[in-house]
Amino acid sequence: MFVWFPHQPSARGKLAQKLQVATLLAFLTILAGLAHAEPAAAPNKITVEGTLEVLHEDRPQGSRYRYFLQSGGRRFQLRMRHDNDGHRHDHQTGDRVRVRGQQIGETLALDGAGSGMETLSYVLPNTFGAQKTLVLLVNFQDNPSQPYTTAYAEDVVFNTTSNFHYENSYQQTWLTGDVRGWFTLPMSGATCDFNAIYFAARQAATNSGINLADYKRFIYAFPQTNSCGWWGLGTVGGNPSHAWINGSLQLRVVGHETGHNLGLYHSHALECGSVTITSAGCSSIEYGDTVDIMGTSAGHYNAYQKEWLGWLGYGSSPPLSTASTDGIYTIDNYETVGTNPKAIKVLKAVNPSSGARDWYYVEHRQAIGFDGDLAGNTNVVSGVIIHSGSEASLDASYLLDMTPATSSWFDPALGIGQTFQDPDAGVAISVLSADSAGATVSISYSAPQCVPANPSVALSSGGAGVQAGTPVAYNLTITNNDSGCATATFSLQPSLPQGWTTNLVGSAINLSAGSSTTISLQVTSAASASSGAYGITVIARHSDNANLFASASSTYTVASSAPGGSSVNLSIARPPAAVYRLKKNVPLSARVTSSGQPLSGADVTFTITKPDGSIVTSSYQTKKNGQVAFKYRTTMLDPIGTYQVSAATSVPGTASSAGLVTTSFIVQ
Repeated sequence: MFVWFPHQPSARGKLAQKLQVATLLAFLTILAGLAHAEPAAAPNKITVEGTLEVLHEDRPQGSRYRYFLQSGGRRFQLRMRHDNDGHRHDHQTGDRVRVRGQQIGETLALDGAGSGMETLSYVLPNTFGAQKTLVLLVNFQDNPSQPYTTAYAEDVVFNTTSNFHYENSYQQTWLTGDVRGWFTLPMSGATCDFNAIYFAARQAATNSGINLADYKRFIYAFPQTNSCGWWGLGTVGGNPSHAWINGSLQLRVVGHETGHNLGLYHSHALECGSVTITSAGCSSIEYGDTVDIMGTSAGHYNAYQKEWLGWLGYGSSPPLSTASTDGIYTIDNYETVGTNPKAIKVLKAVNPSSGARDWYYVEHRQAIGFDGDLAGNTNVVSGVIIHSGSEASLDASYLLDMTPATSSWFDPALGIGQTFQDPDAGVAISVLSADSAGATVSISYSAPQCVPANPSVALSSGGAGVQAGTPVAYNLTITNNDSGCATATFSLQPSLPQGWTTNLVGSAINLSAGSSTTISLQVTSAASASSGAYGITVIARHSDNANLFASASSTYTVASSAPGGSSVNLSIARPPAAVYRLKKNVPLSARVTSSGQPLSGADVTFTITKPDGSIVTSSYQTKKNGQVAFKYRTTMLDPIGTYQVSAATSVPGTASSAGLVTTSFIVQ
């Protein structure tokens, strides 16, 4: 049986009581096929690329993070100088990394506290739609007991837990799948070897005719094994993901583990003693969030967690209100489906080096659905809950205590007529109203908050074709999308075919926050340029942060002196896949027709704009079928993100041409 231990205040007061909360759940590990151990060797400095595995050992005593690297059939354990304190938790299982350090056998001691790890690509999470799950019920030769039925497991996973995710995601995510077993594994349960359980359970499933490839998430449930010091273990992300349940199959365990599988770290509490927050230093309570299943309850994931999952403020999900200036903001009840904002993001600080922002998240909870345990908690249902979170880490969710004078974390809300002030951030949050219909909150800043953002760039059309060497004028519009910031300078960088000229060399534009300007851009083609449509691009980059930029493209058409020909049409095909990895070929193709008939010998110019604004241009001639195709080869030096692809064409000997057509692909 799963036992929930109540916590009583001790003589040391609130801090001691809150630290006891950390004994609730033990979760989070990673599947890894253990490589054969090799004899210990002398230290050797090496650099290795591979797939990262994140292991979180959670138990009442000795909880810690561990990292492993799968590379070329080998599995290295990674040692960092500050594994638990100094390393930022911003990775998931499946991330591609490059590590540098001293090798001793199958262990790598990295160079510095995380500085020896370079991220090459982040894994894309899968947090929407049906999550096809296989639950394998297994026991052991020395413990063949079956503590619950298959029907019970189906109800817990595919009714209760699935409904939990369905409600949390505002009806966008749920679990579907099958429960199979019981299978008696040819092993003892006394060793708590979760890796052996993984292999044996999957072999038993395969032997029974189950196709494991049909599932993307796996749960291995087995009778209570005292040798395991945890109730559950789960991969942080992963495709597929894996979770192990030791004895107690119920929502608080399965919902927490599948939260890890979706990519979530824990929901903490920030203990600052007699005040809510202070720059003098506070401590973290690992499982301290009393309103979140990633903490100590069976309640909804908080707004910081839901935003990361895409369940708030993304696509068709309910919106988040972002408060970067003074104002009055209204939010709906947090648990219900609707189109009104479910939470408020209040800017706290901006890292001047990385541009990563810290936020406060304001929610209004009610005793609805899986937050039903809040019934009778007048503090929470009559106020607002406030968390802090950061864009710099996936493990930055902290519940704040708005009633620090009490010795409980079960009354964390800010009540009506009360104000929370952060003097360092210069922000005040006041509750004007809060009831069963929603809440109204006042946000005020003692000084304007600077929120830097990517600029916007627009470039007008180049018009009809002209003779080679002719200047063509364009209108270039730049918008400074910063909010509350000082005047910024934007450097303008044109990208043109070789031998072409422009009047933008060395240009820079000064713009106040929120303002725009339009300037004239003149482009002159090389006198030797052949007829055809050429792509031109201008990048505007923020002088205060090189990561903030935008680009715009247009065409310059060189026409032949020959009489015009027939109408030309150009189409570009989308790449076969939406996402590609580094060091892979991306097939690209286009087709040129005239009056529906394929044109041979037409010049087609492809322009690939990378996420960092750099440009790659390639030109080809169509074949007899009017098609042209090539493969763009990504390299390890290419940036991660969305690549924009444009194509333009002209027909030799005529003035006929086709305008710019575009597609895109993603590199991860």
